Amino acid sequence: MYRLKGIIILLVFMTALTGCRPVPVEYILRLISDEQHEEIKFSDNILFSINNGAAGYGTRAECTDAEIIVYTDKTVKIFMVQTDYSTVSEIGNVVLSEEDYVKLVELADRDTIYNLKVRDGEGEDGSASYITLYDENDETLISKGGYMAYGDEYWEMYDGIKEILKPYDIDEIVDAHREILDAE
Repeated sequence: MYRLKGIIILLVFMTALTGCRPVPVEYILRLISDEQHEEIKFSDNILFSINNGAAGYGTRAECTDAEIIVYTDKTVKIFMVQTDYSTVSEIGNVVLSEEDYVKLVELADRDTIYNLKVRDGEGEDGSASYITLYDENDETLISKGGYMAYGDEYWEMYDGIKEILKPYDIDEIVDAHREILDAE
């Protein structure tokens, strides 16, 4: 019923736009077809990633961020630059409990992340934060967040993810690597 009403409204709109000239049926069918809307295909291997939220000021090591990737096999891998500051490699990993993985899946629904409304905040000294989704080729699909990101729903999700990951000592792994970077 709603689809029929939509088609009628579309026809009236198209008639108004074309000055009462007939609109080709193929054009209308293309507009309303489901084929025109590509389905987003998320990674089968990576649930999402977040950054660790490095300081926006301080030593180079303190400002160096970590990428925390949550995989669908419940593995979480932490990546950071090495002492040459150009090579990125894995500095640690943990395995989530079934309960914590389910909490992450429920909290960080990929469709919700994809549609989040986030904008950069204002200020001089702050940090950047991101939640990143990956496509079917495990390539970056979209990153939500930014420098001093602004958006209540975004922060609820980002902070919730960090809270679920907190017992796994990821911050300690990152801080230990920053000490190595600082020593160089």
